[in-house]
Amino acid sequence: MKSPLSAFTQLLFIFIINILHHPIEAASSKTLPIKSKISLNSTKEIPIAKVPFKKPQEEKITIVIDAGHGGDDFGTHSLGSPKYQEKYLNMSTALLVKSFLQKFGYKVLLTRTDDTFIPLDKRALFANDKNSRLFVSIHYNSAPNKDAEGIEIFFYRNQECQQRSVQSKQLAQYILDKIIQNTNAKSRGVKHGNYAVLRETKMPAVLIEGGFLTSTKEMEKIKDPTYLKSLALGIAQGVQNYLAKEKILAER
Repeated sequence: MKSPLSAFTQLLFIFIINILHHPIEAASSKTLPIKSKISLNSTKEIPIAKVPFKKPQEEKITIVIDAGHGGDDFGTHSLGSPKYQEKYLNMSTALLVKSFLQKFGYKVLLTRTDDTFIPLDKRALFANDKNSRLFVSIHYNSAPNKDAEGIEIFFYRNQECQQRSVQSKQLAQYILDKIIQNTNAKSRGVKHGNYAVLRETKMPAVLIEGGFLTSTKEMEKIKDPTYLKSLALGIAQGVQNYLAKEKILAER
């Protein structure tokens, strides 16, 4: 039995339409002309054309963004009518995060690009196969208590790979700090979570719960495209800050 889609589809379109795209301007280069006639017996210095030096492009860092749920797996939903399904909000947020990260210069891959359910192990395998530097899974929350609100981020504490656990926790904190700064939402902290997509990935990985759909107060903010952009930007900025810190440490 399919759930009514009109409200969610309209919301998805609003989010996608609001994504800003800025074309990259190509830098033009000029070379000095070479003299057409050069005497082989001349003792004068032969002018040599100057070829502009092009700095080798660094390979872009790959980041995998996972929009939770999809297909027949709707995730949670808001209370009242119309019902906003989590899977659509996850996808909309993931697309916004992708747009921001691409503007920051990263290569971004999505575990799903449409309303399809991807098994959890395949999401992790996808990130591993693509040699992703980071893995970020995006979700929204629910609770029996309708007053529950706020943002929390999970990482997997693994005794066998403590370095990855530490890095994942740091990534989670960087992202949480920027989201709270951008949205003024309540922070529920960084926590350990035994989720398959966090366990099975080989790189620093986090799972973001972007707010409670069961909270009428928080849902009013989440369905606002401007608020969702601020949240998505916070995720992207947190990722950027983490990678900047990582680069500084590697250069020491």
